[in-house]
Amino acid sequence: MATFMKAVLHSNVLTSISTRHKYVFLNASTHIARHCSTMSQNHENYDIIISGGGMVGTTLACAIANNRKLECKKVLLLESGKKLEDKPQKQYSNRVVALNQQTYILLSSIGAWQHIEAARYCAVQKMQVWDACSDAMIVFNKDSLTEEIAYIVENDLLLHSVNKQLAEKENVNVIYNSKVESIKLPKQLGENAEIQLQNGTIYKTKLLVSD
Repeated sequence: MATFMKAVLHSNVLTSISTRHKYVFLNASTHIARHCSTMSQNHENYDIIISGGGMVGTTLACAIANNRKLECKKVLLLESGKKLEDKPQKQYSNRVVALNQQTYILLSSIGAWQHIEAARYCAVQKMQVWDACSDAMIVFNKDSLTEEIAYIVENDLLLHSVNKQLAEKENVNVIYNSKVESIKLPKQLGENAEIQLQNGTIYKTKLLVSD
């Protein structure tokens, strides 16, 4: 996740994700410089559809909605699971993720880190890795341990924090319990990509991202 977040932060959102996901199609007639959506008002049509509402997909949706050049785009986030509870669990979870400084900056920029900071996390200032079969060892740390090199955050807490920010974005529609049946990519320029759910609903888009 840390590598992905660095890509989103330092390069164009729409082009950098093309090497990280299974399905990405950017129509040649789609221009990032456009500020407002030109899509039909039909609720089944979106400028951007993200299939997968995990940590990566949800953070991507929030980052797009937070981008001034993309904030007017209609975004659909499809999550196969159910919606998380409004409040994070009091009990600690052993499912955690290690975030680097670039991910920390990204989460801070979209407003999610403030919720993590208000809850709980563990900063890492030094990391030591050693070999079981020899005396070889390597140590990672900033000079004089003055800065953190990583942050350990529970998966559910991270997702809850990003979802809390995403709920404030009017241009993003999130559909839970949405099972994808099939994906149809366009064969010619000018056509839309299509994604069909198991309930028969079909959505069309200029840009489809599968997490």
